[in-house]
Amino acid sequence: MAQELPQRPIRWVVPYPAGGTGDIAARTVAPALAERLNRSVVVENRPGANGLPGTEAVVRSPGDGTTIVLGVFGPLTVMPHLVRMGFDPQRDLAPVSTMISVPALVVVGPNHPARSFGDLVALARSRPGDLTNGSVGVGSSGQLAGALLATMGGGRLTTVNYSGGAPAQVDLMAGRIDVIFDNAPAALPRVRGGQLRALAITTPQRSALLPEVPTVAESGFPGYEISTWMGVLAPGSTPPEIVAILNRALVAAVNEPTMRQRLTDQMFDVATSTPQEFARYIAAETEKWGRVVRENGLRAE
Repeated sequence: MAQELPQRPIRWVVPYPAGGTGDIAARTVAPALAERLNRSVVVENRPGANGLPGTEAVVRSPGDGTTIVLGVFGPLTVMPHLVRMGFDPQRDLAPVSTMISVPALVVVGPNHPARSFGDLVALARSRPGDLTNGSVGVGSSGQLAGALLATMGGGRLTTVNYSGGAPAQVDLMAGRIDVIFDNAPAALPRVRGGQLRALAITTPQRSALLPEVPTVAESGFPGYEISTWMGVLAPGSTPPEIVAILNRALVAAVNEPTMRQRLTDQMFDVATSTPQEFARYIAAETEKWGRVVRENGLRAE
């Protein structure tokens, strides 16, 4: 007899605070996913420690298809190289599908003296370590983006860690920190509203939504590129048949034309996969980011 999901709501754990990029993505997709699963999908924020506690909570949940997690490259592929974790992402989680990739915007507060990315680099070079870079924790894309810039000669930044992107934005607007390499969907509303100033984008090409914002690569650092990917995973004990049900529903929900457009309009790039493709991708990313961690001398604080 074919397995089915239990007749109760799906709990979708987002291991980051409300208002951040992951939260925006999950809450955008959740209603469409619920429609295809014929179940309520409840987004639950469990922030802290760069996503590890929330992700581990899903690892410890029953593998019956009613608990899933928004998986981000940091907890899944970077943190294993930095800290002793209570779980093995490749062993203890069942990949469902990739979902989106997210460019970052290099943003400063409205009163910051840097009016361009070149200005920011000049300040960082003239005052090594004085400028502060807000990130959501060790091994996050924000920290890695700053480390990559320093490795390429862009000046050293001092990382200040936050529980999520939203509180970091508050301090950035108040002038308490200098810069954030912020996921574009989270920064975009305040950039458009004039509360933050975008100096550059971290993808190889400019965004059609912000065509006036140059890339880091064209601002003097050719080859610079970093983005965040997100996907959905279930507890490792979830049967393949249940994973397949979740995969079909998620892929259909995200690729529906209206949903794709909604995500694109928020600067999300849609990219779905089979569970097997996602598993291979996590393995490859784990190897890649291990090299980045070693080459940049990153370590847990």
